[in-house]
Amino acid sequence: MDHWQLAYLGMRQMPRELSEFELATFFTFSPKERALIDARRSHLYRLACAVHIGFVRMTGRTLDASKQVPKFLWAYVGAQLGIAPPDMGTLSALYDGRTDTLVDHQMLAYQALGFSPMAEHQRRYVTRWLKERLAGQPNRSDMLHELKRWLYEHRVLIPHDRALKRLISQAVEISEASLTDALVLAYGEASLDAWGALLPRPEGNQSSLQQWLWAVPLRSSTHQMGELFDKIERLYKLGIQHRWPAVCNEAVVRHYARRCANRPPSVSKRVVQQSRRLESACFLRYALCAATDQMSSMLRHWIRKSVNDAGRLIDAGRPDPDTKLREFASAVKGLIADDTLTREALCQHLDALADAATSQQHLRTRAGMIREQLLSRHRVARAMLARIVRLPFATQSAHPAIEAMEVLRNLYARRADWLPNRGTVRFGRAWQPILEGQDRRRALAAFEWGTLFALRVALRNGSVFLDHSFAFRSQATMLISGQDWQARRNHFYGHLKLPQDANAFLEPVVAHLDAGLARLRDAAARGELKIDSAIHLEPLKANRPETSVDALRRALFDRHPEGQLPEILLEIDSHTHFSWMLLGREPYSRSELLMVYAAVLAHGTSMSAADLSRMVPELSSSAIRQMMQRIADERKLRKSADAVLVFMHQHPIATHWGRADLASSDMMSLETTRSVWQARTDPRRRTASIGMYTHVRDRWGIFYDQPILLNERQAGAAIEGVIRQNGGEDVTQLAVDTHGYTDFAMSLSRLLGFDLCPRLSHLRDRRLHVPKGYAVPSELAAVADADVRLVLIEIAWDELVRIAASVQTGQCTAVQALTRFGAAARGQHVYEAGVHLGRLFRTIFLVDYFTNSAFRQEMQHALNRGEAVHTVQRAIHYGKIPLELARHDASLAAVSSSLTLLTNAVMAWNTLHMQHALEAIEALGGESMRAEDLRQIAPTRLEGINLRGTFDFPIARYAHRLLPSATTAQTLATTWRTG
Repeated sequence: MDHWQLAYLGMRQMPRELSEFELATFFTFSPKERALIDARRSHLYRLACAVHIGFVRMTGRTLDASKQVPKFLWAYVGAQLGIAPPDMGTLSALYDGRTDTLVDHQMLAYQALGFSPMAEHQRRYVTRWLKERLAGQPNRSDMLHELKRWLYEHRVLIPHDRALKRLISQAVEISEASLTDALVLAYGEASLDAWGALLPRPEGNQSSLQQWLWAVPLRSSTHQMGELFDKIERLYKLGIQHRWPAVCNEAVVRHYARRCANRPPSVSKRVVQQSRRLESACFLRYALCAATDQMSSMLRHWIRKSVNDAGRLIDAGRPDPDTKLREFASAVKGLIADDTLTREALCQHLDALADAATSQQHLRTRAGMIREQLLSRHRVARAMLARIVRLPFATQSAHPAIEAMEVLRNLYARRADWLPNRGTVRFGRAWQPILEGQDRRRALAAFEWGTLFALRVALRNGSVFLDHSFAFRSQATMLISGQDWQARRNHFYGHLKLPQDANAFLEPVVAHLDAGLARLRDAAARGELKIDSAIHLEPLKANRPETSVDALRRALFDRHPEGQLPEILLEIDSHTHFSWMLLGREPYSRSELLMVYAAVLAHGTSMSAADLSRMVPELSSSAIRQMMQRIADERKLRKSADAVLVFMHQHPIATHWGRADLASSDMMSLETTRSVWQARTDPRRRTASIGMYTHVRDRWGIFYDQPILLNERQAGAAIEGVIRQNGGEDVTQLAVDTHGYTDFAMSLSRLLGFDLCPRLSHLRDRRLHVPKGYAVPSELAAVADADVRLVLIEIAWDELVRIAASVQTGQCTAVQALTRFGAAARGQHVYEAGVHLGRLFRTIFLVDYFTNSAFRQEMQHALNRGEAVHTVQRAIHYGKIPLELARHDASLAAVSSSLTLLTNAVMAWNTLHMQHALEAIEALGGESMRAEDLRQIAPTRLEGINLRGTFDFPIARYAHRLLPSATTAQTLATTWRTG
């Protein structure tokens, strides 16, 4: 079912207006339905039956006789049946009190479409289904729409909303009771009640323990890390780290924790005991896991920053190599110009210059000098480790980081400041000479820094983990469990459409490689490219703008109306009902609808709630903030953005813009304040920023978005967007830049069913990788390396597919998978197998890229679309992310998804009016426009669109579609007063 149809499910009255597309979808009848309609005795009954069938198809429920039927619908149905439409408003006059005939027509309508009333066994199944859904998505506000959709798809008549809400409430009560029972069994009633009583009490300089635990770090610093350690230790004293029941999964913990945090602590006292126990326990668990993740992320960042700071100090004290080279050259030239020097004297001076240039001081490596600088700062490392070693780090097998922390724990307990000679933990060759040296105090400093470096890598690849963590949990919980994998292995392979034999997968890949290398050799022979020690391509030439394209663009946009952002939102919402999706129902009133728009604008632009209350004077800032909390769920916002995207692609003009299965992804940075702990410096803008990673269709429109940290690999985010998107057809090719690519990511994406197509930097230096023993054509031998080991892929094939299945099923995200099995996992069999398989796919991609100019242009064209969409996003979000929205992951996700919704709305509005203009132009000219011209005209035009100023929402113009119930009630009240 398309997103736009969801708004009509369960409606009790006919809308006052339907588009031509909606009329054709709901009120066009099949031959079987026409036969049932024509079997009625009178013309009026035939019309009535047709209206009943269309209404059930549209809403999933029956139409009562007292409901209004618009005249346009009578006319449309009458034109199909060849019957003159009647001049009546409701069905009551038609039936004239014959309720048995009305019931007969209602039954005929829903039986013709395969519907039936809900039976008792279906009611019991719905209750079980709701309980299962609540385990992964506990928010009941989303359940009403999902339940209506489920009933419609299973051809069950949708009951009244009160009955559905009663079913949802019963399922929620049962689910919460089972969760609370599990917590009581794990911790006892006394502990749960004590936790609930502690949250409103003051803690330190904070007004309550709840506020202190919910607060995020102000910046990335050792002081803030110390406060995180304090939070973890405080939660350890409460015992929340032990015996957490598995039934309370991450989704449950996040939902009930946010529900508790979004309420003042004093209000929690009035919550019923069962809900208070559940919310307080989940809040404390979330606080522990969030503090652990923040501490671990800041620790890794602190270690890297310590190395970078040491490197900067070294570089500042070291002479510039270019300066030294110039000085050396000047000295040599001076000696040569000195005519008084004999040959022997000149040789002696030159020898002295050479000795000075290659002295021992300058032969020391930069890495060695950084280690020396770190050893001089051993006190900061010791202070950090003194708190780290208290945490319950675990591992699935022996690990040097765990062993080292045990040694340090014992040393710190004895207040020892030197390392005993009997050291069994090894950190690699770099630290080993110092660890084995005579200076044992210096050895302890090296041991501490070695422990920190080993821990940083271990946390990244998951070999060391913490049970109370979301991002740094164990591999056993991140991937599909071994028992489940063995039991459902055939199912997972079948779902991924992969053979269980690695050779069956590799044989066509190698055959494709054979054909590609032959094409590359032939292209070189034809002179289309040059091969020496690298592959050289002629740069792509920019296409000259054609006069026909410019003329058509002007013609389209000359007919384009000027737009105000509020009216754009209203017009697109009237077609897609995204405001209904955000609320989970139809808005009750005009003010509630206004608050939804204001909340989306507050999230998606740089304006605060106070700014918007001044721009929309009838709304208060407190009301906007409440609505911001209500819609701050990236799933709701993303679903709304998807609905707008589907509406945009329904226009025929969109089919000319590009391929349906091609997309691109890239990151743009949004500026924020430096006091945000997740902010990183944008290397281009030199400002503290947070990345927003977006996926853009070749036919325009954003179909996935997520916030990410700057200066980190983007390959996981690129894969995640393709797997989780719901905004259209499946993507088979995704164009990315170098940051969105790794060899392991190329293999993972191919196992998940699509190709990663990177625009690689230093392209001519890229080598072609082929299997060992492969017969490379002699013309390509200079650029090919036979280093791919197919045996490694065969050995780790099952584990590679297990990782892909874990990502596809949502057991872990692609970002988490690539973090665990990225470069930090070097040495593990599954990493090496993924890299070797990725090299094969990268070679095939490069061959296609080198030999197919149309493919090169297509990839570049897709990436350019992403950059153009970023321009629209920057025009909408033109300032800094407000501080209160940049601290929590949930609010950042809401910022990203709201910006996507606004961007898609602007592009959809452009598309709508471009389509109207195109139809008018083609009607005047009598011929269709060229598809090649239409492809070059984008819906990203911002000229004539006002994104600033006082916001005036002309809701009355669209109220019949956005507020049909309120409009109908107002019309009836007016009729009653005047009648």
